[in-house]
Amino acid sequence: MKTLAAAAIAVTLAVPAFSSTRLTYQIRDTEVQVAWPQNSFPLRYEIDRRVASSSAEAASIVDRAFAQWAAGADTNVTFTNGGIGDKLTAGKDGRNTISIADDLFAGQRFIALTTNWYDDDGTMREGDIQLDPSTLNGSYNLQQVVAHEIGHVLGLDHSAVISAVMYPYVGKGGTTSLDSDDRVAIASIYPKAELSTRGATLKGRVTGDNGGIFAAQVVAVSSTGEPVATGLTNAQGEFVIEGLPAGRYRLYAEPLDGPVDVRNLSGVWQNAKLISFPTQFAEGSVEVQNGMIYGNLSVATNGSSRLNPRWIGATKAGSSDITLAASPIALNAGQQISIAVGGDGFTSGMTTFEVLNPGFRRIGDFRYASNYTMATFEIAPDAAPGSAVILVRSGNESATLTGALRIVGGGARGRVARR
Repeated sequence: MKTLAAAAIAVTLAVPAFSSTRLTYQIRDTEVQVAWPQNSFPLRYEIDRRVASSSAEAASIVDRAFAQWAAGADTNVTFTNGGIGDKLTAGKDGRNTISIADDLFAGQRFIALTTNWYDDDGTMREGDIQLDPSTLNGSYNLQQVVAHEIGHVLGLDHSAVISAVMYPYVGKGGTTSLDSDDRVAIASIYPKAELSTRGATLKGRVTGDNGGIFAAQVVAVSSTGEPVATGLTNAQGEFVIEGLPAGRYRLYAEPLDGPVDVRNLSGVWQNAKLISFPTQFAEGSVEVQNGMIYGNLSVATNGSSRLNPRWIGATKAGSSDITLAASPIALNAGQQISIAVGGDGFTSGMTTFEVLNPGFRRIGDFRYASNYTMATFEIAPDAAPGSAVILVRSGNESATLTGALRIVGGGARGRVARR
């Protein structure tokens, strides 16, 4: 048996990576993606009494976190609550547990940890979640923390989509619902539908000055500006994105240069060398149909980039009182809001940004501070719900914050952990 320790919240790859980021490890000179066999479902879990007794709602919050992963129409995962147990701990005993780990994370800035047990062929056998006591006293969104760890139990690594549940950091608030990237990723591992109906597959390559780029994030953006699904490139720069719903998409590639970088990932991804290349869109767009495979897609970039947006903030329209953080901003359709983006390489009077969702309209001039740019936007009442991409430009350079915003209401369609 192999053991995989995934502290969450707070070798050459021989095959392309799939949608989002799969837990991929080097086992006997072979890159192996870990997952549960389908006959493991419904997956049984037990809750330690200390967790369940921390509040009247704690046990039901854990149940809801499991339920949200099983709720996807295209996902074939189910769970069963095995009850509350005494003195449950993480360890290879054939039981999937959620327990408390006193002082396990002292000084490490982690608030939760998942340990997975799997065979040499990547077959998952057990997954144990340990929570820091701070997750149970209201300091963090418990459902978001547990949902993030369940993603690790199911075989997902971290995501560089800021609005995703699998994003490696969690704050005091935060949304608990899965992002599109989470949903597509888990359905790709455990698909419910037949291949002919479960979405399209995109295959291609990202190249830079020295050939293929390792661990570039490739993003498929819908016509409403939503980053629907992502994939990471292998050492040859190749990528695969599976399960993409029918529609028209633009593709772009961006470096993992923060807020998420390869140090936030596990296994083979940590062998990648950071290359801060300019964010680059592929030429044109691609119309996809369910069950079809679209290959030979290419994103070519060159040079390096100093421009690196890392933080975002929002405040009422016209206000300058703002706090920036590497956390997603939840917005409502129909509102006016001032948005600020900050990071490295920002130049006063030159750096600008736009929200790729067409429901956003800038209604004021850009304002500048030492390392950030701010502008006021009006969001259309029918703006599509879901996450959105911020595209920053400065001179000839461009960079993105993928999933930095999320519209949570209205629209035409009706810090977690660190690994």
